[in-house]
Amino acid sequence: MKILIIITSPLFIRNYVETDAFKKIGGKSTFIACTSNLTHKNKIINHENFAGEFEASSLNKKLFTFFTSLLMFSNRKVNKGFYFYFKLRNPTIYYRSIRLKNKVSKWFKNKILQKITISILEFIRPFSHPINLLRFCIIVLIDYLHLSNLSIKIYNSLIASNKQLISIVEAINPDLVLMPNGGLDENAHEVLSLSTKSNFKTMLMLDNWDNLCSKSRFPIEADYFGVWGEQAKGHAINMHQIDPFKIYLTGTPRFDGYKNYKSQKIALQEKYQKVLDFPYILFAGCWPAFDEIEVLEVLNGLIEKYSNFLPPKCKILYRPHPWGESFDKLGQLISKNLKNIEIDPQMSINSRPDDYRRRTDFQPELDYYPFLLDQSEFVICPLATIIIEASLMGKRVLALRHDDGKSFSNPAFMYENSDYFEGLSDLNSVLFLDDLKNLDNLFSQMISSNIEVDRKALSYYVVDDDLLYRDRIEKICNELPLN
Repeated sequence: MKILIIITSPLFIRNYVETDAFKKIGGKSTFIACTSNLTHKNKIINHENFAGEFEASSLNKKLFTFFTSLLMFSNRKVNKGFYFYFKLRNPTIYYRSIRLKNKVSKWFKNKILQKITISILEFIRPFSHPINLLRFCIIVLIDYLHLSNLSIKIYNSLIASNKQLISIVEAINPDLVLMPNGGLDENAHEVLSLSTKSNFKTMLMLDNWDNLCSKSRFPIEADYFGVWGEQAKGHAINMHQIDPFKIYLTGTPRFDGYKNYKSQKIALQEKYQKVLDFPYILFAGCWPAFDEIEVLEVLNGLIEKYSNFLPPKCKILYRPHPWGESFDKLGQLISKNLKNIEIDPQMSINSRPDDYRRRTDFQPELDYYPFLLDQSEFVICPLATIIIEASLMGKRVLALRHDDGKSFSNPAFMYENSDYFEGLSDLNSVLFLDDLKNLDNLFSQMISSNIEVDRKALSYYVVDDDLLYRDRIEKICNELPLN
């Protein structure tokens, strides 16, 4: 069996290539290709079975964005995530501007005048982006006329041929193409389009727990899907109407480090102990921006208040999300001189480019996370993947889902519009903060609590067996019906 692996993001280089996720299916009959716009791709292009590079055309990228938006809107009643993602693509139509409200409040003191001015400006706001408004109107019209399915069929039949991709596939003539995927990928779509005219099968390896419920339906369905666990399998069946026999529980290679941690702990201590040589409670930020500094200011005082119940010189170790917007506020945090707050040394101010489009060029080392979590007393974080990772390490979590009253994408808003957070309370080891005023009380509970993670509940989110990802993929590939 010939296998072609296609990598389309620097995130997948770290998560799959650098973890040797495909090691067990490697060999002379396994090849690897990538998209040409990747940075840090030396491990791919220097591979002995490197097959080449390709890139979707600018037109195909724009068409993919349009038609996946159409699928989000036409499937808006399927779940919360599809419609929410569509609205995020059209914020001037669906959401009032917090920035505009703050500006108007400075212009006028009179509340009635403020309200009238805001209403007028909000009405005008969508027209300041005429192309986006036109796109929105076309999508709504297509859906209203019940032409969504026909439009997708026409789109799929008219995709321009990618000569670079065709050249790679013809040279390899694969039986199976494996692609790590985040749910929205125009390059993967071109591969799926080509597979409908060729003899090879395709399998998408979903990279995160939210990829099937918070993005879009697929314009072309892959032959097989690899997902984290039973939760994502349910998303595939219920939200995408994918045949259950096409879905495989693969887990994720970036969690293998948690399984291997005990055997690697001594080596990791030598590597990182000098960096994290003090007791701490980990506060891990998330990608959507909200006022994390406000929470840190409260925590700074709580460390002082409960110092007798914590290890000596215990700190809050703040780890902003490496690609999140709060990362840009580190300078503001440092200026506050909060003596009980330390910033994770790995998250230095210069650890990523200023250009937000290239933020994922910075990829933190995966072996750092298990050590970071293991050393912590417990974890504080918004609703994010770190809850699953902390639970894998047996750590208790104080999860933030409050409205900060300032930010568009505050934790309460994200919780209300997401499907993948359901069932987290079943872990038993997670407490939820719904109001910042309750942080003191919940912080105290976290210090005194000895509740353990419910491993059975955890296995709902990510497959829990004795295999590493590479072993699981080898087993699945050998079982796939390719005829």
